[in-house]
Amino acid sequence: MYTKIKLQNGLTVLKVPIPGVKSVMVDVFVKAGSRNEEKRLSGISHFLEHVFFKGSRKYPTAQELSHALDAIGAEYNANTGKEHTQFYVKAAKKHFKFIFEILADMLQHPVFAREEIEREKGVIIEEINMYEDTPMRHVGDVLEEIMWPNHPLGRNIAGMKEVIRKITREDILDYVRTFYKPQNTIVAVSGAYNDKDITKLIHKFWGPAVLPGREKLPAWESVQTVQKTPKYKIEPKKTEQYHLAMGFHSYDHNHPDYIKQILLAAILGGGMSSRLFVEIRERNGWAYYVKADPSNYRDTGNFVIQAGVRLDAIQFVVKTIIAELVKIKNRQVEDRELNKVKEYLKGTLTLALERSESLLDWYLGQAAFRKKILRPEDAFREIDKVTASDIQRVARDIFQKSKLNLAIIGPDKPYINIAKLLDM
Repeated sequence: MYTKIKLQNGLTVLKVPIPGVKSVMVDVFVKAGSRNEEKRLSGISHFLEHVFFKGSRKYPTAQELSHALDAIGAEYNANTGKEHTQFYVKAAKKHFKFIFEILADMLQHPVFAREEIEREKGVIIEEINMYEDTPMRHVGDVLEEIMWPNHPLGRNIAGMKEVIRKITREDILDYVRTFYKPQNTIVAVSGAYNDKDITKLIHKFWGPAVLPGREKLPAWESVQTVQKTPKYKIEPKKTEQYHLAMGFHSYDHNHPDYIKQILLAAILGGGMSSRLFVEIRERNGWAYYVKADPSNYRDTGNFVIQAGVRLDAIQFVVKTIIAELVKIKNRQVEDRELNKVKEYLKGTLTLALERSESLLDWYLGQAAFRKKILRPEDAFREIDKVTASDIQRVARDIFQKSKLNLAIIGPDKPYINIAKLLDM
């Protein structure tokens, strides 16, 4: 069971106890990511993920901060998405107060030393280089550029190298003042903790007396998707296989077919017995990995099918994917397959949620962006309600020729005529 509380300053507190564990995790989730950035500051959200760890009031340098956390064997990290930036520390339960205080100090009293900022630019540029050198990772970025051109959702979360080089300490301070406000923040705790301790620590470090809050947040730029024909892009690169990502415009966080699209993805590419995996890898040996995943945002989403494909098989794979999409639109899923996929989803979710990080993320993502939080058992009931006709209806809604986008990274061979293949 979870508890969600909103303080007078707008801060959300999320508590997720886990009986029987000996660790505790503290997570600060800020509802600001790359879609909140101006183009001239593309990548600043991810930049902050790095520089918050470079020193605080109590631990003025990155070395002192990391030494304090390493000395207790803590796990600590951060991540940035299109709509959030997240920081967490996990440690043995006896260190709860310490890790709570250190995370609060890090985020509320960062040093942001100019020399550290300049030094970290090189680290981030190398991270961007790493992603660009990893087609399996980078092809998703290429796809989103096609799907949302000239919009923050279409830009790389890590940013552009030329922009990163120009970001200043003043840019960082201004961005933090604008978005890192109590009403835009969730402080979450999971694992083994004392409820009275949380109440005291929240009010000491995050309460209205410390952070008045309630200042107005800037509006985020909504998406106006107008696509009438398929779009594709081949990004030339000398590789030993093609990496492709086929994406369709789909649903936001609160769409009524949110659960149904997850089931649809599992049928197509959710395991070793899924349709695309069997057809593309098992029967034909054209690819090593094949998967399908939906992603949801505040006002839109995308349904993505991705694969790493043998060089001489790219056209066969694109044709096969489209054939499977047409098939699931035209023919209802049989009960046996649908029931198998339902149990697959419930089983994989059960295993994943045994980890405190995954369980907390389950509640955090929903607390941040969904109108109603589904507990795992609620989600299971929703999964069980889905019918074959639901799956067919959602497939027909998403898999339309006018919504199709395709990104490919690999050799730009003259025999590839992708445009002729994109017909549904």
